[in-house]
Amino acid sequence: MASKTIHKSFFRFAEFSRKPFFKFLLKRSGPYDSVVLDRSRVYILPTRPGVVFCILLLLLLVGSVNYGKSLGYMLTFLLVGIGNVSMFAIWRNLAGLRLRSGGGAPVFAGEETTFAVQLENTDASTRYSICASHNGVEYDVVDVPADGVAQIHFKVRTQNRGLQKSGRFRLYTRYPSSLFIAWTWIELNMSALVYPKPAERVVRQSTSVQGDGEQVSNAPGQEEFAGLRDYQKGDSWRQISWKASARNDSLLIKEFTGGQPELQWIDWYAIDAAGVEERLSIMTRLVLDAEEAHHSYGLRLPDYEIAPDHGAHHYHQCLKALATHAL
Repeated sequence: MASKTIHKSFFRFAEFSRKPFFKFLLKRSGPYDSVVLDRSRVYILPTRPGVVFCILLLLLLVGSVNYGKSLGYMLTFLLVGIGNVSMFAIWRNLAGLRLRSGGGAPVFAGEETTFAVQLENTDASTRYSICASHNGVEYDVVDVPADGVAQIHFKVRTQNRGLQKSGRFRLYTRYPSSLFIAWTWIELNMSALVYPKPAERVVRQSTSVQGDGEQVSNAPGQEEFAGLRDYQKGDSWRQISWKASARNDSLLIKEFTGGQPELQWIDWYAIDAAGVEERLSIMTRLVLDAEEAHHSYGLRLPDYEIAPDHGAHHYHQCLKALATHAL
């Protein structure tokens, strides 16, 4: 635990330091579309057990010299050899990997987005215990198979809508002995779409539009009774079957087929809000509610319009338009 604290403090200091050495590291960290971790990009430092190991070797050497013990020399040099082999093995476990950007998952502002990095191993040996961290927080540990590919993930907390860049992350390993830590700082060309934070609760707009453009009430067209289903948030109370609900102790909705489906416009100019961000937040909530209620809905922005539709593709298209508005 203390070892993790030492290394986290070191890397936080390095990130904000203005010294030439750290400027050099930051300059070499990217961003890249893909990068190979060659010998000039992988750095190695002793861990706390590694420092204790080095002190032990020094004490053994001093004792062997002082008392002239040949067995002491043998033990010291044997441990030095083991340490050197361990240091090379740890460095080699990370060096040579190719990193490719995998992108980030879309989220709402204030949530954590997950970025994926693809690790390609062209060697005939497996790379074990490759770790990823961001801002001093460890997120993922993976093994990369021989001549294979693996994905490693880390998370970034979002604040504002738009595109969230991944920033620099640390890739490191202590395998196989934990006496040393081999690490690198890398930034890949990755970004995640951040939707506006939805308002907590919004009263739905009072009008909707049918396919011929004529304004009608919020109730969908009804011609032929099709059956009952469970109540979902956003359903009209006028469609509740009260008799069936009383028999089943749960709210049931009457469904009809053959009628004109309800079309809802989520209009920028119809939203009462104090500012741009509040307006986008309200429109985001209306999109969520309309999709959850299985309505066909369209989006009107000052410089962009999306025709009414529904489904996953339409849902994300509307949220993307809100996320990137005026950016």
